[in-house]
Amino acid sequence: MSSEAPSRELGPQEALFIEMTRLSYGGLQFVSFIKVCKPLSVDILRKGLEYLHRRHPLLRARIQRGEKLHWVCDVDFNDIPLKTCQVSGALNLEDEFKNHGTNCLDSEKYVYSLKLYLDKEGFVKWISVINNHAAFDGRSVMTIFSDLDKFLRSSIDPEETKSLPLQESIASQLKSAGYFGEKEIEHKNMRGFCWPVEKQAAPKERRACAVSYLMPPEKIHKLARWGKDKGIKITAIYCAIASIAARAIPVDKNLTEVILAMDARGLCSPSIPIGHIGAFSETTSLDLPKNIESADVIDVARKLQEQIFSVLLKQSPMTKNLSSDYKMDDITRMASVITNQQKSFPAGIIVSNVGSMRLLADEMQYFEIQKPMITLTNGINPLMAVTYTTYRNAVFVFGYCEPLISRHSIDLFVDEYMRILNNLISSK
Repeated sequence: MSSEAPSRELGPQEALFIEMTRLSYGGLQFVSFIKVCKPLSVDILRKGLEYLHRRHPLLRARIQRGEKLHWVCDVDFNDIPLKTCQVSGALNLEDEFKNHGTNCLDSEKYVYSLKLYLDKEGFVKWISVINNHAAFDGRSVMTIFSDLDKFLRSSIDPEETKSLPLQESIASQLKSAGYFGEKEIEHKNMRGFCWPVEKQAAPKERRACAVSYLMPPEKIHKLARWGKDKGIKITAIYCAIASIAARAIPVDKNLTEVILAMDARGLCSPSIPIGHIGAFSETTSLDLPKNIESADVIDVARKLQEQIFSVLLKQSPMTKNLSSDYKMDDITRMASVITNQQKSFPAGIIVSNVGSMRLLADEMQYFEIQKPMITLTNGINPLMAVTYTTYRNAVFVFGYCEPLISRHSIDLFVDEYMRILNNLISSK
């Protein structure tokens, strides 16, 4: 590609994610499974994927190392790994997620790869995307497939597609909008959070795992109305449910925080347009009440919502440092400490309420995103709960890492999470 390819320096969060992914052999990669809902040939899909690649600069990105890391957006679509395989019957998403979790992308060559699952007639039934989370996040995956859906319903010529501009790092845009982060790039819980791993394991011995649950979206609309009646946003309710359900896991722990992943595009000034992709998620640390074992969901949710509002009102820091004045040696050292074999997780449960796909990515006809999840082999969080709604389903995906946490434990957590959720819905 041209020598004038878009490029920029990575922000501190992006750089830390790159190094954590490298040192944990694939931790903090994003794996998405997209169901194809209408007949779609490989040739037509490939044209659409080429269109996306031309349109979004971070799909063409690779890492260039130096005193600081830089994105250089000059990767040709033909250099993106694209595999095809034939499937008969239902695709086992849990097994496929585990398989993808062992595949660490070489970010100095490309930031994503694709796999197409074909039926016996050769039509694409499923698509999986693996990407480095430093490049783009789950909401960006929604944007990508919304774009692809529009392409398939149009007469756009991929050859005439112009690239969108490369956005600056989310950290720099939040800082210029008046938000601030913690002093250190590495998150340090101030209240002695300690969740021991069930079994210590070096990064190469860890397996990224995820389980999912689907329910009718009408139930989530009910929950949202219940929260609205009580003045509580649904994101705070999800955080409260996750923190209370965590008590079902039989390990002697001091659970004192939830890490909330927020969509930061609208916090920037000006706002980042919804048609762009990138790593636009930002996190904040929420302290849990000391009486969480006896408190009900609504009381916990109220306390967490107060903290969320404090961050949004620029009264409390984001979890991540937002300064571009960092040294790569410090970033690499921190990544090494975080990902190393250790007795407990450095940070709390991570919760991400992605929101309504109808609002974020329109009503797609060809695709439904059924399981998006970050691989947690980096060892920083004990588990992750992702929620979102499509026009077909309300989707809950729970990520964890074996053997740091066992499947038995995650099953206990998910059962308790869904029990609390259903009780709240039935109380409406």
